Amino acid sequence: MRQLVESGQLTVIGRVGRSILLDTASVERLSAIGTRRGRAWTAKTAWAALALLSGQNPTWISSSEKSRLKSRLRRLDAAAVCTLARHKDHVLRYRATQEALDRLSFHLIASGAAAMQDESTAETFGMAGGSGIAEGYVMAGDAKALADSLGLVEDPSGNAIIHEVELVEPFAEGRVPVAAVAVDLMGSLATRERTAGKRVIEELLHA
Repeated sequence: MRQLVESGQLTVIGRVGRSILLDTASVERLSAIGTRRGRAWTAKTAWAALALLSGQNPTWISSSEKSRLKSRLRRLDAAAVCTLARHKDHVLRYRATQEALDRLSFHLIASGAAAMQDESTAETFGMAGGSGIAEGYVMAGDAKALADSLGLVEDPSGNAIIHEVELVEPFAEGRVPVAAVAVDLMGSLATRERTAGKRVIEELLHA
């Protein structure tokens, strides 16, 4: 349990004596994704794997690393990719008013359900936009500045999901690689979104 909390897979919201209180949404999210033994990929490797699955060339790893990663991906399923890629970012969740949500969206490179505003992405996942959630990527350290300026309140079940990343290269095309969008959808509590994310990852793995 401590390892799941320390890795960010479970969120602690309080303590009673020696017992910890866990956020319900984080427990449900972990239950839906599942856990597997084994070391997660580093952020660099996770983004390389997601780039490869998305048909991109991860220039931040060597040719030999690409070859080994391609070989490993052929032996994985969607659940394993999602679990191994869990260190690709640092996720922060907030509660925002509708006005703040709209303003926040302009600062994010959209992912998850929010990425369905793009027609081609929506077609890939068989989904429509308008989820009422702002979700996307910023560089490390930017989330707090956005939260302060927009009056966002930390909330594990909030409607604003910000993914902080250290690497800028995966976003060179100005959008989130489709495999990363799929992995983010797999972390949703909505069954339809999780199913769509899993389906796309499976299709990319067997393309």
